[in-house]
Amino acid sequence: MDFLEVMRSRRSCRSYDPARGVSREELLKIVEAGRLSPSGCNSQPWKFIIVDSPEAKEKLCDAVVVGNGVTGAPWRHQVPAFIILVEQPARVMQSVLDHYQDSQHFAPGDIGAACMNMCHEAFSLGLESCIIGMNDQEKMEKHFHIPHGSPVRLVLAVGHAAAGDVPQKKVRKELKEICSFNDWE
Repeated sequence: MDFLEVMRSRRSCRSYDPARGVSREELLKIVEAGRLSPSGCNSQPWKFIIVDSPEAKEKLCDAVVVGNGVTGAPWRHQVPAFIILVEQPARVMQSVLDHYQDSQHFAPGDIGAACMNMCHEAFSLGLESCIIGMNDQEKMEKHFHIPHGSPVRLVLAVGHAAAGDVPQKKVRKELKEICSFNDWE
């Protein structure tokens, strides 16, 4: 399968089979794909926490709920494993720091790229994934001993789709709507 076909086929799954686990070997391969991702000045501003024990998964399910019980993942209790992506201090070249005055300028994008690589590796292993962008930072710090000031940027759900789960058709803007050559028009 060529890469564009992978992109057309991969999806965000929100219905998992809790009885079908994900091996630690598979989870480490997924994290390896994140580790190999590009980053500004090769700073690698990330730490990945694999969550696969029942106790840790319950803590994570508690921490992806934010104010007034709102969650971006009502299906979270079905997920066999998660990977927490935590932003870490970036070390960038002085010339970059002189321009942006912020060593973390590229870090959120770098973490997004790492997460997408992880999604693709999960798909290549026959697994589904979904990126969760909502969490309660204080609970994440408490439950997973994350140092204060190290923001949890994303959580990646990983597992096998539930039986009977039917992928929704991907809806994307046409290329001509989002792309131009040489200027805005």
